[in-house]
Amino acid sequence: MQSSTPLPHQFPHDLLQRRRVLKGLLGAAALVPSMRVFAEPSHVQLHIDDVKIAQVPEDFTGLSYETSQLSHPEFFSAKNTALIAFFRTLSSPGVLRLGGNMSEFTRWDPAATMAEPPGETEGPDPGYGSNRVLPVTPRAIANLPGFLNATGWRLIYGLNLACGDAHAAVDEASQVVKFVGDRLIALQFGNEPDLFKHNGDRTRKWTYDEFLAQWMVFYQAIRAELPNVPIAGPDTSNPRWNAQFAKDVGHKVVLETGHFYPEGPPSDPRMNIEYLLRSGERARSFTHQAMELARQSDLPFRLAEVNSCYAAGKPGVSDTFAAALWAADLMLTMAAAGASGVNLHGGASGLYTPIAGSPSTGYEARPIYYGMLLASQFAGATMHQTLLDAAGKTATAYAGTRNGFLHVAVLNMAPDPIGVDLHLPAASARNSATVWRLQAPSIESKAAVRLANARVNPQGVFRPHATERLHFRRGLSALQLAPYSAALVQVR
Repeated sequence: MQSSTPLPHQFPHDLLQRRRVLKGLLGAAALVPSMRVFAEPSHVQLHIDDVKIAQVPEDFTGLSYETSQLSHPEFFSAKNTALIAFFRTLSSPGVLRLGGNMSEFTRWDPAATMAEPPGETEGPDPGYGSNRVLPVTPRAIANLPGFLNATGWRLIYGLNLACGDAHAAVDEASQVVKFVGDRLIALQFGNEPDLFKHNGDRTRKWTYDEFLAQWMVFYQAIRAELPNVPIAGPDTSNPRWNAQFAKDVGHKVVLETGHFYPEGPPSDPRMNIEYLLRSGERARSFTHQAMELARQSDLPFRLAEVNSCYAAGKPGVSDTFAAALWAADLMLTMAAAGASGVNLHGGASGLYTPIAGSPSTGYEARPIYYGMLLASQFAGATMHQTLLDAAGKTATAYAGTRNGFLHVAVLNMAPDPIGVDLHLPAASARNSATVWRLQAPSIESKAAVRLANARVNPQGVFRPHATERLHFRRGLSALQLAPYSAALVQVR
């Protein structure tokens, strides 16, 4: 663990002058959570302003699973106490989204005539689809509220639009509404419809008009039976479809949803750790588009499915500590931009799943879970503008106030150590702070990841052991970050 080094009591005149100039140059960056200006090579300057830029919902943190996981009815149930503990440690409240590619291979089976598949879990789709039909039964739906009540989470529920039947969807949705009640955020129809293929001609994708026509069939059928149920969409990976959807039927939904994967396919040798850690600008560009559309349509936006590399992830990338740093940065980028939440996709023992395992074998927190856990400390926070002179380093920073604390997260995505000169608002000028470190033996580590010098144990319990303190003088202090690491500074 790196120890903190206090700044000298006196500061050279030229350094203070550079800080004044820097603050003037960055004054136009009010809506940007962090901005890079090339300056000194050894230290980065971080100014936390009183300017408030976003309010983070309490249930900002989320997980996404394939709808096919419901073919094992006891998985999302009150009986799965070990998984419940991992959910609650990550965040309570939170949001569970059920959807994914495998939703196209599920069938509503109200009489439970189909056999349950072998095993206990269904992982993310690696892009091959399935030759199986995976049943979703009333028993699986009836078990959901027990799981949701125990975790404190709510639900976004996806229905099979690509291969489903509107009448069956109405029946399935009625059961969800009946059992889940006010823990249901919304229903949504289809998963990434911009990638749907036509039956009998897998080379020809659906057009937007074809999608909207089928979406309206489902919408009208659902509305006829469930006039008040909230609906979200379009759950697409194509921002252009989201924009058109908002114009055409935005008044019919309560939430706009989308997907984002910075890497893929896994077979591409360019999809490596370095590419993932340098994907921040693409994430910020995506976030800017999504939130601009949300403002225009007056709809909240949730990133309902996201992870490192599509087609179920890439070994040596998605399952490493690099994914933890990436996930923390992505979630905080979305939080600072005003998104309503982020759902990391996973399930079973998939390469990029945050929680791996099954009811019989137990569960473990993968590296990416720890990045989510750091970002989750900002749930419910009021985000503040951060002005970051990254000195040519790959570094990002975020700040927010919650429950009387100022939280400052700084992430070093580079192979060199950095020193961060922290400049706090006047209200925090005389205070001391605790520091949680997010670190691992190396960026390629698949185990031994720690946050606040602690690990999540097999029972899903996390007890931070950080004893490091940071002291401020006239609102200034210095923080040292090791290569490929992050720190969460918490100031009362």
